[in-house]
Parts: sequence; structure tokens; C-alpha cells
Amino acid sequence: MSWERPESVHRTAIQFLETGVATSPEEAVDMLARLVLQVHVAQNACLSRSGTAALGTVVNAGRRAFLGGVHVRLEEDLVLAHGWPKGQHLSEFVEGLGGTVVDALSPEHPTVSLGQAVRPVGRVVLHPTWHGWSAGVVLGQEDRLDDHGIEIAAIAAGALGVSEAFQFLTGLPGPGRRDVGVSLWLPGTDWRLAEATGPVLACLPSGIWLLGLGHLGQGYAWSIGWLNYEYPGSVVIGLVDDDKVELGNDATGMLLQPSDVDTRKTRVVARELERLGFQTQVVDRRFDEQFVPQEKEPTVVLAGFDSPSPRQILGERFGYVIDGGLGVGARQYLSIAIHTFPSTLDPRVEFVPSDRPSSELSEAYEAAIERLIADGVPAGTARCGVTMVAGTAVAAAFVGTFAGVLAVADLLRLVHGGQALCRIRCDLRNPNDLRGALNLAPGPVVNHGISMCCPPADTDRF
Repeated sequence: MSWERPESVHRTAIQFLETGVATSPEEAVDMLARLVLQVHVAQNACLSRSGTAALGTVVNAGRRAFLGGVHVRLEEDLVLAHGWPKGQHLSEFVEGLGGTVVDALSPEHPTVSLGQAVRPVGRVVLHPTWHGWSAGVVLGQEDRLDDHGIEIAAIAAGALGVSEAFQFLTGLPGPGRRDVGVSLWLPGTDWRLAEATGPVLACLPSGIWLLGLGHLGQGYAWSIGWLNYEYPGSVVIGLVDDDKVELGNDATGMLLQPSDVDTRKTRVVARELERLGFQTQVVDRRFDEQFVPQEKEPTVVLAGFDSPSPRQILGERFGYVIDGGLGVGARQYLSIAIHTFPSTLDPRVEFVPSDRPSSELSEAYEAAIERLIADGVPAGTARCGVTMVAGTAVAAAFVGTFAGVLAVADLLRLVHGGQALCRIRCDLRNPNDLRGALNLAPGPVVNHGISMCCPPADTDRF
């Protein structure tokens, strides 16, 4: 990886370049390579579908940010009965996601502990936990919830665990030293309250468009793939994108492997969802004004664009739209915004492109150009390469995964008669401060199509 190949730059490492902590892409990646995440998996922690989803999220998102490795200690190596890894041993699942099974953990690295672990060891030990629609991370094992609940709550807890561990090593003083959590049923409510738990899932959406299959789009797909559909073959998921996978995308795409480089993103996501039995409808082109759903096609949209132009045209042609957005830059990449339409919000107003001229390069990037020139790189080549890297957004898979949960939860609330919200704001620097605004103009009631959810097993009841 180098300044000359901006498409290969690791998206999470870019924060070290923007802030001047690293002086080259290689040095930035070396910093991530010194980060190790540990995971302790207790006996029975993955008996439930939600427990397996939590572990999968921790390992999958963790290996994309902690380049020193995700080391997993298993108290048992059972055969899994659900989800993507159905029929695999737990160790196979972990290793397939890029983790390493180890016999013992070190006190030198942060540890994410799942279930009632026996003597978990780590520089700091974080306990992801969930109950119903509530999800959190606690420092004391005795403060865990019962870990019975909907799959996306477990995914949220796993993503929060990775986030807290990563920020503990690279961020502000607070993360990794506190209890944090959210309610997906009542966003903005104390996640430990009884009313924050929400209902048992009875039904799920039967048709969804995923518009844009980058960081956010794959976060949506990861959450959808863990939902416990009784008949996944009756569910249609439309996939719209015109991009191919670049090496740098591996840092953020939850369904990607390095071997997917140069493959269309639609084909990668379709491959993974079809493994679970879903029907997919692939559209290999950019979303624009010409895209209008046809009769019998899904009318529900989860949109994940990185520019305002396609977001402006989301209104009117769909029955229900959930748009996810992430913050830009090393200081904002942990921030998340979710918008829904129809509502009091107008996408043509919410997503107005900026008419301000592009800002100048930061001092850190200007210094990088000067170093390249001093090393003999032509001035034009040096500026071009650094400018292209500077135009690539800082991103981390655990952020897109958590944003994906918030978006999918919004859709699940809709089909279970919960609060209609027009906007959700969250910053993973302080997830306890998640805010939701009521949707006072949700439009006419429309049946967007539902499919049955499998009845919860005893281990999933709450």
C-alpha cells in the first residue's frame, strides 16, 4: 500500500494520516497491526442464534480494525445450529471470519467476553450483553443482562464491544472504562428499563431494496442475514450498486474477503445472502432518477450512499425509505445519522450538496507531500497521490455495522407497531446519548409485505 495506490488504502488507518500521527499509509497500517483484540467465549454463549450473531460480529468487525489479530479462546467447540455457520464447529466459524483460536489470552490486550466466562483475562474486559431490543457493554460480569433477545440487539452489543475496545486503545479516555448501551425499541430511553425491551419478533419484512453496497449497505445485509426468517426463500432482497470491490474496501465491508477484489459488490452480497436461502434481485448500475420499482418489487428501501446527490431523489417513488449516513473525517467517523421518509423531512432539503469550495489539505497531508518531494517524487505526482488519499473517507466496520442495526431496527419497529421516528443521531464516542425524533407525518399506512419469523427457542425468549 502506498500514496500511489489510493484505492488500496486501509479506510480505518486513514485517521492516523489525517491527524498526522502517521506519516505514510504504511506507517498507519503498522499502527493498526500493533492492535490485538481478544475474545473469550464461555460455555453456552453461542447456543442461541443471537449469541452466535454477537460472536460473528465481534470477530468479523474486529479483524478489520485490529490488524494484529483477533485471538479467540473457546471454552467449548460446539457445532452451530443456525445462521451463516450452521453445521460448522465454533472454531471453524471463528477462523472462517479471520479470527485465530488460542488456548490462552494475554493480560496485555483488551478482551471482549461473551457469556458467563470463567476468569476472563485482559488489559480491560468488556462484556457485550443484550435483552430483547436492548443492547450494551458492561465492565462487570455481574451487570450483564440475560443475553436473550433479537439478533440485531446482539449484533449491536458486539459492535459496541469492538468500538469500545478500539477507542480504548486509540481514542478518548472514556471508552473501555464505562457501561454503555441503547434501546432499539425506544431509542433515547435508558436501555436497562423494562419498557426498553420491546416485543418478541413475530414478523419480518418480505421485500427490501439495498441501495448502495459499500460500508453501510453491507452493514444492513449483515443484520438482515441474521434475522430468523421461517421461510427465507419467500423473501426478495434487491441489490443496487455499480462498483467493484477495491482492496481498501476490506476494512469496512462485512461480507467481503480480500479475494473479492475486482468483483462487483452486488455479486458478493448476493452470494452471501443466497447461501442463507434468500432470493436476490441484482441491479448492476448506479441508483438515479431512472430507477423506479416495478409492480411486485419491494417498496421498502435501506439506502447507504456516501454523497448527497442520490439521497436527494429517495422521496416519492418508494413506500418507505431509511437512509443511513456516517460522519466524515478522523473526528467524525464515529457519528451516525438515520433519516426516514415519508416524514416531515424532505430529502431534497436534508441532503443539499455543499456549494462551498473544497477545503485545503490539512497540515499533515501538506507535510506528507513535502516529504515525498524530498524523497525524489515529482511534485505533481506527490500532490495527486496524497490528495486522492485525503479524499477517501475514514471508516471502520464496527461503525457501519452499528449503523446497519439502527436502520434495520427502524424497519422492524415499523412492522411491530412501534414508534415511528424521522431521525436518529448517535455518536459512538457516547452511545448512551443516542437521540430519536418522532415522525409526525409518516404518510398513509401501507402494507409493505411481511414474512413470518421463526418462533423463538427457549434460549431466545425474553
